[in-house]
Amino acid sequence: MHYKQIRNLEIELGTTLLMRSSVGVSLTPTGQILFNRSKNIINEVNVMKREIILSQEKEKAFLTIGSWPSVATVYLPYHLAQNKRLKNRSEIKIKVSYSFFDLLNNLENRNIDAAVFNDSDVNHKFYSSPLIEEEFLLFVNRQHPKYGQKEEVSFDEMIEETFVMLAEGCDARMLVEKAFLEKGEKLNIALEIDFIEANLGISILPEIFINQLSDNIKAIPITNFKITRKISVIARKESDSKQKILIQSLKGKISMT
Repeated sequence: MHYKQIRNLEIELGTTLLMRSSVGVSLTPTGQILFNRSKNIINEVNVMKREIILSQEKEKAFLTIGSWPSVATVYLPYHLAQNKRLKNRSEIKIKVSYSFFDLLNNLENRNIDAAVFNDSDVNHKFYSSPLIEEEFLLFVNRQHPKYGQKEEVSFDEMIEETFVMLAEGCDARMLVEKAFLEKGEKLNIALEIDFIEANLGISILPEIFINQLSDNIKAIPITNFKITRKISVIARKESDSKQKILIQSLKGKISMT
């Protein structure tokens, strides 16, 4: 095979490259010229490869995404890790915020490239594209005397309960408060979310929190309380190349279980 390739090269160049004798094979003067030049060509090819790699690294998009804690710790890491195209073309940082005011301000000030949160009832000037929609469930300790053994619970059963909720300004809490008001009821709020672990309270949360459940916590469907949270990706403009990569990569729904 090698002999045929060398012979074809000799025909192409119109010269003899190798001198063959009973003692072996040696380069002719023209063969020596080709050999020396070939080393230079190989070196140039290697330099070119390194330059291409460096150029591709410079073209990587450095993206910062702002989001709620629940979305930032559950949805985004999983979804971004599944997208090899985005992973290869981008370096991504996730910035956690507890208020959509902060997210929109950071977007306006270019501290983040995109925000991922529920903007259904938020007036803003940015581009928005829907990602996922999720229901709200009742989260209780499995040893809770009233709800621990239930497979579903009605809204009427919960009216007089006192709940542990997320921080004020969080969209999940605002949606639950609004739903209670629409039914002519007031949401009674007690303490922090951590108290569910110690069986000191119950909470109404989006189903994305199922992914963070410990073994002693269960999530129960609520009848007559069909509110949903719609998560969108919000960016300054759809045409921005970095944001376009991100938006296209985040589109689609993942399983919440």
